[in-house]
Amino acid sequence: IAVKMYRASQRCLQSAWVAAQSLQSSSTPALASCSTSCASSLPFQQYQQRWFGTHSPPSTRAVTGEVPAGHLNSDLTRATCHIGLNRLRDLTMRQDLCLWEGKTKRSLREMFKGKKIIVVGFPGGRVCTEQHIPSYVNLTDELTKRGVDKVLCVTPSTPDAIEELRAREDLRSPKVELLADGNGGFVRMLGFELGIAEGSGPKCQRFAGIVDDGILLKVRIESTPIELKATDCKSMLELWDEVVLKKK
Repeated sequence: IAVKMYRASQRCLQSAWVAAQSLQSSSTPALASCSTSCASSLPFQQYQQRWFGTHSPPSTRAVTGEVPAGHLNSDLTRATCHIGLNRLRDLTMRQDLCLWEGKTKRSLREMFKGKKIIVVGFPGGRVCTEQHIPSYVNLTDELTKRGVDKVLCVTPSTPDAIEELRAREDLRSPKVELLADGNGGFVRMLGFELGIAEGSGPKCQRFAGIVDDGILLKVRIESTPIELKATDCKSMLELWDEVVLKKK
């Protein structure tokens, strides 16, 4: 499916570029004028590289050419382009979704509204329980200093399975809450689903995001579920300083 979507997107971009070139050569002044803005933007190959290439994130490189206003300051890397271009979104609008806190069912509004949250998605496995979640547990004091109300660690799993993790002493912290995304609806809404929750292997992609009063401000995602480079606590605290503290 991903390959088909990729090829379809390539065809759409190619068609748009060909159409712009055709319009530019048109003898009709109105059409020629309309096509000027299209043709003055990046050629197809550069568009293709921007959306599907293996370049650094826009924040670390200069953006050249014309970028639609709605995409300015968006993360256009391959890892995030399928999740809404990192735009602001209100998670509390989905009243049909819920997360499980132990045996208690919580709405997204209950979990996010009026709070400053770091939401962490973990796919399951040793990297999660030995590195990812502990990175937040070990920096509880730093989270408190930054004004983080909670770190919500979510994975598509059953409440019973998460209860076993919640019982572990090394995964306990007053700031860190382990939650079950029972049917995978929350992860699917964000575009981070991976395979089927009932099967073996990772349950979702590894990600972490900053949520302020229900609004998802920024999200990071690892290139593969086994990596832990951009979503550990230290990295997210640096992002927190950049995104949240600069707003004050």
